[in-house]
Amino acid sequence: MKFVSIRFSGIFEDAFLYMGRLIIITEDNSVRVYNMKDVVNKLEEDETLLDAPTLLFFRNDLIDQAEFSERLNDDTGKADFLKAIEQIELKSIEIDANFIEYVELDLKIKADILLDLNIYNRRLYISTNKGLYHLDIDWESENITPINEPQKRLDTKCIYTTAKFGTVNASCGSEGLFSFIDDFSLGMNNTPKQNHIPEYSVRNAWLNFDVVNYSTTINSTLFNTLKTQSQQEPLESKKNFEQESWIVTDLNKSEFDFNNLFVNSNLENKIDLENIQFVYNSSKSLFLSTYDGSLFILGLDNNSSSPIPRVSYSYQYRGLGSLVSSIHTLGVKKAGIILEMDEQVLLFAHGKFIPIFNSEVISIRTFAGSRHYKNIVSLTTSNEVLLIAIFDEEA
Repeated sequence: MKFVSIRFSGIFEDAFLYMGRLIIITEDNSVRVYNMKDVVNKLEEDETLLDAPTLLFFRNDLIDQAEFSERLNDDTGKADFLKAIEQIELKSIEIDANFIEYVELDLKIKADILLDLNIYNRRLYISTNKGLYHLDIDWESENITPINEPQKRLDTKCIYTTAKFGTVNASCGSEGLFSFIDDFSLGMNNTPKQNHIPEYSVRNAWLNFDVVNYSTTINSTLFNTLKTQSQQEPLESKKNFEQESWIVTDLNKSEFDFNNLFVNSNLENKIDLENIQFVYNSSKSLFLSTYDGSLFILGLDNNSSSPIPRVSYSYQYRGLGSLVSSIHTLGVKKAGIILEMDEQVLLFAHGKFIPIFNSEVISIRTFAGSRHYKNIVSLTTSNEVLLIAIFDEEA
């Protein structure tokens, strides 16, 4: 397992990879934009790095292709590529104004603290202590420019957002969970609307088409959704930049307490409910950390005939040295998950907990749903954004 990093120096709040750009929120509430194609081209002026910068930081999808596999099957090709990776690490590459030009845009948002950044369907969603905003961007221009002024969507403090199937979910603490359903008018019935769930919300997650609301770090409720096919007309499909085939149109009133999964599956014999410290879900798995240092991974089976998932398998791994603050999935094959600890960031892969950063971070991003950035972790620290590419030579 190789970890390769490049650094973007500065005092930042958050960072997001999208459409070939690294979007960074600065402490001054501005957006700094780096063109990643320009970054990797500049790096590859050093011929000893070969095409490693492109494969690691710009087009991870090429790693899964047969041409690259054949290259690694050749002893010389593999040795050359691994040497290029080592060269990137030895150089400790810092990307700043002296390295390459960047674009900086004033967000024009009146807020004291920016709490979360999300980009979906070419729209920036920015959560602040003064509300939730969105900003539409012209991504086709050479220097990306705002199409209009930021639009305020909520007046209440928002702390976390997720977006999928045309819908954006915003967790707003004591004010609850807000869902902007079919926010881009992509569904066949073309009826965008806002749904408010008053239940306390510290974060939310997608479970396939359904939404899981976390009222605490361990307590969660499942809300089933209704969905429709996206519009197929050529003019309308141009708005569907994420190429969603299905669009969520409503949240059902039926609710399911996720904690019942542990009880119904007889997992109380393995897991003491009082010992659970942190819970996180993806569409295929449920992850539980415990106070005594275990990580449980539960497989989730979503049968289309039942709105309630069931646990299909469970594994326990021991060895967590401290408490988990957040969990993030990776999209690259067999690469595992990223765990934010008290003062450390770990990769869990091949049944092992592997340190990849030994300090506190402001934010962590992974891009499991991305085509090009599946093996990249973005860490925002007190003085830089660190992009870490994970290369699993075994996989």
